[in-house]
Amino acid sequence: MLYCRGVSLPTHILYADDVFICCVGSRKNIRCLLRVFQEYTEVSGQVVNFDKSKLFTGAMTIARRNMLAHLSGFTVGTIPFQYLGYPIFQGKPKCTYFQSIVDRIKVKLTTWKGVLLSIMGRVQLVKSIVHGMLVYSFHIYRWPVRLLKLLDRWIKNFVWSGDIDTRKICTVSWSQVCRPWDAGGLDLKPTRAINEALLLHLSWKLFTQNSDCSKLVQTRFLSYGVPRSRYFKSSIWLGVKDNFSTVNANTRWIVGNGENIRLWFDNWLGSSLVTMLGLPTHLFPRLKATLACVITDGKWNIPPIILEYPLVAAQIMQVTLPVSPLPDKCAWIHSTDGELSSKLAFQFLNPAPPNLEWATDIWRPCIPPSHSFIFWRFMLSKLPTDENLQARGCTLVSMCPLCYHQAESSSHLFLDCDFS
Repeated sequence: MLYCRGVSLPTHILYADDVFICCVGSRKNIRCLLRVFQEYTEVSGQVVNFDKSKLFTGAMTIARRNMLAHLSGFTVGTIPFQYLGYPIFQGKPKCTYFQSIVDRIKVKLTTWKGVLLSIMGRVQLVKSIVHGMLVYSFHIYRWPVRLLKLLDRWIKNFVWSGDIDTRKICTVSWSQVCRPWDAGGLDLKPTRAINEALLLHLSWKLFTQNSDCSKLVQTRFLSYGVPRSRYFKSSIWLGVKDNFSTVNANTRWIVGNGENIRLWFDNWLGSSLVTMLGLPTHLFPRLKATLACVITDGKWNIPPIILEYPLVAAQIMQVTLPVSPLPDKCAWIHSTDGELSSKLAFQFLNPAPPNLEWATDIWRPCIPPSHSFIFWRFMLSKLPTDENLQARGCTLVSMCPLCYHQAESSSHLFLDCDFS
């Protein structure tokens, strides 16, 4: 099926025993689909369950929609709806669309016996289960900030108290907890940071790859390599368009045969030629050449219009061409292999603080996590000792409960006390 700009649209999506079919809503297409279903039934012996099948339409009159539903035998569905456990909707993401996912996470956090687990056990549950439930949706939609703050509050309460509704006095700041292991944290990533990193990863794939999905997005939402200014009623574009400038500034084309690189609009010199030369926008429709047009027998054949700018021409001559024809590659400039992974996207948006020498030593497989956690709080001076409680404004008489000779402090309990 072709789109109006000549880009192929997906006709079907297959997952397990589910089939999602896209087509133009005409009688001819519906009858053709019914014939395909009938032939499939005759060959395989499997029958389509019309009671569980639904018909979703776009901008269409009620009479036409009812006619197609009667012809197909499907019930009419409404948008938004759930598919494979995740919402499908149009327009800006709203809290109501993700409420079912949030409710499932709340059930998980409340049914776990958090009070019977150590803090490190609760941290591991959050990272392996809760974050896993969010990754797929985070990779597609920009979640509302209100929901992300709610999830972070539940996770914070669950980690410290074992109950999402019980707020406990936290001796270590949440920003310190969310630092990497080597930087003195527990490597518990905030949900908003995960969402932003996964959207950056999605944006990089959509803006740089040559897949059918990438071509569809670029043709639909970009105009001459720049996002269109008009509003799109799209649920995905809102989270992708904000990362366009980041992707464009940190991505560089590695020149091969030049067939996949647009000469004027792609970033293969550190910036696009239309930007470097300051060309007016009314010339853009005429600039359709690829980089292969200025490469002859493995050498540069620079057009006269570019030779009028000696600095730009000199910069082009410094680009090394391969001896043998190789395919062009779009590379992320901050990675060794040119690929942007979800991990690198998170590290790019959230630079890690300097590593701490002691932090690399306490988190080892041979040390029980509960022991490492105590030493972690000791090194941060965050143990609930009398010394720290007095610093928080608590009025109390301090005395070591072991030796009864000195005031209770972290250094005394672990280093100076006779019992230590």
